[in-house]
Amino acid sequence: MFVRGVFDSFSVVPSLIGSLSDHAALLATVPWAVPRAQPASDAAHTVYRWVDGTNLADYSHSWRAWNRYSDSPGFASEFEAVIDAHAHDLDALASAVESFLLREAKLAGVVTEQRRFVAANPNKQLKQLAPWFTEECRAAKHAYKAAAKQFGRRSEEATAASKHFSKCCTAAKKIFSA
Repeated sequence: MFVRGVFDSFSVVPSLIGSLSDHAALLATVPWAVPRAQPASDAAHTVYRWVDGTNLADYSHSWRAWNRYSDSPGFASEFEAVIDAHAHDLDALASAVESFLLREAKLAGVVTEQRRFVAANPNKQLKQLAPWFTEECRAAKHAYKAAAKQFGRRSEEATAASKHFSKCCTAAKKIFSA
């Protein structure tokens, strides 16, 4: 056979591979699959938020509570123990101090912990299904949800807040489409 003779002349070790050529690998089919990434929704990060007051009178409540809590002798001694335990490595010290302060702030009740999940669709953050949705719409939505939670969805307060939310959205849509 002519093809076999041509390829045999280029073969490096014809006695080991028989009549196959060393070029046979170029004709082989290699299964190819992209490894599937884990869904991003499994990835979550924790956000710590300072507990705010609801009005000007109690806005500094958390600040006063933290001052009382952190002025205790037990807090100071534990803080010094953390510093002494990790004095040899600055990265370990920073991590230990951060975790200590967050743990103590949660115990004092001045910090809340929120877990935020990353969207499974990586483009979800870039997409905006309602680009007309403004801060006024967002505030009206929060007011409606608060009224519904406090008074019930069928209450007069929640109904009025729902109508206000609807009017805000309608006005924002008109402004956006103009």
